[in-house]
Amino acid sequence: MKEQNYIYTIWEERSFSGAAKKLFVSQPALSMTVKKVEEELGITIFDRSTTPLSLTGEGEVYIAAVEQLRSVERSLHDRLADMANLRAGSLSVSGENFVSSFILPEILMKFSAKYAGISVDLTESNSPNLRQMLLNDSIDLLVAHDFDPALYEAEELFEEKIYLAVPESFPINDSLSAFAMTAKQMGTGKTAPAVDLSLFGEETFLLLKPGNDMCRRAFSLCREAGFDPKPLIHLDQLITAYNLCRAGMGITFVTDVLVQKASGSGCLYYALKSDFAKRTMSIGYKKNRYLSRAALAFIETAKEVYGKNRQINKSFCK
Repeated sequence: MKEQNYIYTIWEERSFSGAAKKLFVSQPALSMTVKKVEEELGITIFDRSTTPLSLTGEGEVYIAAVEQLRSVERSLHDRLADMANLRAGSLSVSGENFVSSFILPEILMKFSAKYAGISVDLTESNSPNLRQMLLNDSIDLLVAHDFDPALYEAEELFEEKIYLAVPESFPINDSLSAFAMTAKQMGTGKTAPAVDLSLFGEETFLLLKPGNDMCRRAFSLCREAGFDPKPLIHLDQLITAYNLCRAGMGITFVTDVLVQKASGSGCLYYALKSDFAKRTMSIGYKKNRYLSRAALAFIETAKEVYGKNRQINKSFCK
């Protein structure tokens, strides 16, 4: 129903004005629609005294019911699309900025070439938001890492190693030449002994925001080395932290895949010896969710492109 979509969009945007812009309707008309639904049901959905907008207790029940209806409608759509033998249908795939820019393109190209009738919608955001969207059935598939097995099913694609990235201009590099590697050296397969991370305890770190896997790993790695990292800034995306590191703002943690895929220079890289310094990139979906044939085909395509035992197609920094 139109009214349900309007109210859910207000909740997503956390404001009437933001929802009105997204829905291409006037704010007064949107307010009148919500007021009409509230009067018909005898409830108040939104607490208008808070910024951003919040839900009342009744509003929480209403939004939960709308999400359930959306899930049922989506399952119906997926099952009907299956009848077209993958000649028609749609699919929503998601990933963080780096994944969307460097991991998904090869999968999307191969999938689109094979299943031209399937339209693919690509959603980008930070990891916590994307995982919540997966649980809310707003997206079908997410390419990410470390899925909670209690909530998600996941197919492994490849393993990433985590390195410490340090701007070339930082003086601490001068005494660590035996451990440092350039992006080009990493690309040729050069290895170096793992550095003692405690040596960087007084440096300033560029960290991702709490809730991101790399933020948790950064604190785990540093605490394992005997210190808490000193954050200069918290960021949403790993690629942003990497680019700021290259610009000389601070040190950060990156993955070998990021260094191999993203062009640029300005950093030296240090291997780390820790169980926290490796993670697996996977393609995941909500546990017990019905998967359309299009979704299953996309998963199989991803495994063909980035099978766990297949070497990643690397475009190294020069």
